[in-house]
Amino acid sequence: MPFQAKLLSGLLVLLVSQPLLIAQRQRKPQPAEDVLRINTDLVQTSVTVLDAKGQFVDGLKKEDFALQVDGQPVPVSFFENIIAGSSRDRLARISAQNESISPVERSPVSVRRRTIVFFVDDNHLSLDSVGRTRKTLLNFIDGQMGPNDLVAIASTSGRIGFLQQFTDNKEVLRAAVARLSHVPYVITDYGQNPNAPMTEYMALTIERKDDPQVFEFYVEDCMKWKPTPPGKGSGISRVSCEIEVKNRARQIMIQTATITKNTYYALESLLHSAQKMAGSKLAFFFSDGFLAESGPRAGIAIDQLTSITDNARRAGVVIYTIDARGLITWALDATGNIPFDAGGMLENAGLRAIPASQDALNALAGDTGGRALRNQNTFDQFINEALTETSRYYLIAWRPEAVADKSPKFKNIKVTVIGHPEFKVRSSRGFTTAETSVADGKQAGTETANGGQKKQPDADLQSALGDVFPKHALTLDLSLMYLDTPANGATLTTSVQAPADALFYGEDGKDPAHLTIAGVILNDQGKAAASFRTQLEVKPQAAGADGESPSKVIYNNPVTLKPGIYQARVAARDDGKGLVGSAMQWIVIPDLSTRQLALSSLLVGFDRVTAAAGERGQWSVDRKFSRNSRMKFLTFVYNAQSASSAGNLAGTVHVYKDGRAVMSQPIVKAASIADLDPARIPFTSELDLKQLQPGTYVLEVVVEDLLAHKTALQQTNFYVE
Repeated sequence: MPFQAKLLSGLLVLLVSQPLLIAQRQRKPQPAEDVLRINTDLVQTSVTVLDAKGQFVDGLKKEDFALQVDGQPVPVSFFENIIAGSSRDRLARISAQNESISPVERSPVSVRRRTIVFFVDDNHLSLDSVGRTRKTLLNFIDGQMGPNDLVAIASTSGRIGFLQQFTDNKEVLRAAVARLSHVPYVITDYGQNPNAPMTEYMALTIERKDDPQVFEFYVEDCMKWKPTPPGKGSGISRVSCEIEVKNRARQIMIQTATITKNTYYALESLLHSAQKMAGSKLAFFFSDGFLAESGPRAGIAIDQLTSITDNARRAGVVIYTIDARGLITWALDATGNIPFDAGGMLENAGLRAIPASQDALNALAGDTGGRALRNQNTFDQFINEALTETSRYYLIAWRPEAVADKSPKFKNIKVTVIGHPEFKVRSSRGFTTAETSVADGKQAGTETANGGQKKQPDADLQSALGDVFPKHALTLDLSLMYLDTPANGATLTTSVQAPADALFYGEDGKDPAHLTIAGVILNDQGKAAASFRTQLEVKPQAAGADGESPSKVIYNNPVTLKPGIYQARVAARDDGKGLVGSAMQWIVIPDLSTRQLALSSLLVGFDRVTAAAGERGQWSVDRKFSRNSRMKFLTFVYNAQSASSAGNLAGTVHVYKDGRAVMSQPIVKAASIADLDPARIPFTSELDLKQLQPGTYVLEVVVEDLLAHKTALQQTNFYVE
């Protein structure tokens, strides 16, 4: 039987058989990177310094900066020049609450990963603005997103739902963009005259009593149009209209404040969540603008943005705001949302209305170290500039002054470069003295009679599975592999890898370790499509001839699923130590019934291993390979029109690093279709890794059906140590 047929047979046996436990030999340890530590008593902020041309000013030192807090000079306790997205950037943001850093960050492999958030304020977006925003997001995903970028698309309304998570999967992000839709903005004005609607800014002006002309306009309009009460003569009293105009303004501002509060709450929730992620982040805030305050009686004041500013600083987030309206003017249009003002009584207020609607966007950007885009119809260039501006920064930290008053107080920050007034210095505008809580920290349980928490079985695992951020007390690697099998159809195998040498084998190291693994497969609505749980007994292994003991426990769980977008979440607990780790990953299972050319998942590092049940196939879960090795990989082609002849399929392998191609070669494919299922054609090859420097790479396999003129591709990351 040809090699490919044996390979497919072994894979199918693996997929339909019971999950197996295997061990692999440990590679020699690599020297660890320097650890960057910052005392958690310090306050820190990122600082970007740009010259007159907008270029980052490199080479500055600690003594080049002057720091003032509430106008008083403060000595800088810590200073670092950092590249955003680097390992050092992530280490700089680790707080005392974090257990550890991710598996990639633990390894000596340096990975630059930008973390980007697109926050869409769809509560304040018109239908046209939604269209412009969606186009911008898709342009970024298809043309600007890097292979290592972590991106999240979030919205105020929450309509994105379960897809509102950080991911590097472009299909998931496109699905999130597809869920963005117009949310009707409903503010009720019970005024009688349709030619004189009261806008939000006009209502605010009336509430603040800062423009008598505006108040007079609406009072006069009321006296013209309000029906005359029976028996009250030919007109209505001015006093009655004055009361009505004030009530209209108050009701409009109360409704406006409610919507604005929802926007603030959604943004603050996102920032609180971002505090759990190490490293600096860039956020783009899309909105049609809204008033930064709502008057003396509606409960929204401009100083409420200070809380968002402080949360952004703690999370390492710089916000760039985009007015999605594009070019706008204060003029009567077909929407009829501007009052008809023949006498020009509203002219001055109208000129102030648009800037007032942009005040909150300006504050969000300026107070967090970003910029605001206004009165432009295209946004792509602005996003490019923001990515460039935030690619480098200085991290400055200082020890805050101890105060007896423990109540929260916002303190202003000012950072300058000594002797260079021409430099533009961007940083957070301030910080709050009181510490805010990032997470509750309590594990799920049942309350006891005395108010304490009674721990439920597997509560720690359930908590880890429910959290959108991985836990790393126990390092886990996760690999998802989709194959279409003759017997079961679309089969997803979840492979979990845990470090055997980190488990607890008793005080003397001679007892079996016990590892509990749980997992859930969630669809794009966040509902469980499958789940599993198992307990493994791992016996201590004697060192081999090379003096090294087996170091990896791998557990495979296959499940049959319908086509769609899925997220696998796994958690594992060392029952001896109680350490818990978790991991998650997205995967898209194609719909083969559409007859479109498609590929299975890429299996890298495929090899034969010996287990208790006999010889089985197994692929690399962590996708880490030594530089002096050769990496085998495999994929299966589905719906090939030219399935009767493997010669009608052409394939190419590309290897990318930081978005640049570093290797390309034709793929080695099956020479003959004999003994193979024509519906599942294997393409396999291997790469010599000697020519690759240590780092993170993207493996891309492109297959073309020469008869059908169709192309399919599949990608996966791998790491060279």
